[in-house]
Amino acid sequence: MNALIWTFAALAAVLAAAGCRWQFWRPVKKGFLSLMYHHIGVTDKKDGQFPFTIPPQQFEMQLEMLKKHGFTFIGLRELKAAAEQQKPLPQRPVLLTFDDGYADHFDALFPLLKKHGAKALIFLITDSVGKPGYLTWEQIRQMKQSDLVDFGSHTHTHARLRKLSNEDALKELTLSKRLIEENLQTPCEAFCYPFGSGGFDKRIRPLVFQAGYLFDFSTKPGVNPWPWNSAKTLLRAFPRGGETPTDFYIQITRGKSKF
Repeated sequence: MNALIWTFAALAAVLAAAGCRWQFWRPVKKGFLSLMYHHIGVTDKKDGQFPFTIPPQQFEMQLEMLKKHGFTFIGLRELKAAAEQQKPLPQRPVLLTFDDGYADHFDALFPLLKKHGAKALIFLITDSVGKPGYLTWEQIRQMKQSDLVDFGSHTHTHARLRKLSNEDALKELTLSKRLIEENLQTPCEAFCYPFGSGGFDKRIRPLVFQAGYLFDFSTKPGVNPWPWNSAKTLLRAFPRGGETPTDFYIQITRGKSKF
């Protein structure tokens, strides 16, 4: 009998631990969902980029799951219209965001966006454009012309802004914005911080808006209440390489799958 009691106690402890780690026990969150990606490709589990890399087949499954659960893909245009109260967001809006502007965004991501009619926002490190492993301006223009992809800034050199002076931080912000606008002939209105919450502070955030951006995205996970409280950065759920469909479902309904 004691052995049976201990078995049940151990099982209860395991289930409790799983419930604490995974977020399925939390209520479904409503609002504006933004997902943060980096690479679409295949890499070894030992590669440091593995958590930031989603295989194309897995990403396509995620697109299909989003559609199955009633999400509507939106772009920056729809987000701006809703923020300015010109037009409301759909009931379950989702914005796919991609950091850094890698070459696989053109080779692997773009065909899937076209296949599924999905939209995306790519944050460019403008100093890296045209370098090996990154998008070229010609590819960027082609993606922009599809009306499926918008482009924002990820600074000019992927600098950790909080370590810079105000003057140097503004240079990173304004140079990147200017290069995107000159090459695409369209306003650059979205920005995301390199190094996530470790890359900026209360001193830096006002500089982003001073530089002329309308939206700033962080790496803090969650679902954004809507209307957006612009006193806070926009949250982004972070699907990782190696996660299961269950993990992804929890990501898109709770804003994160694990602590």
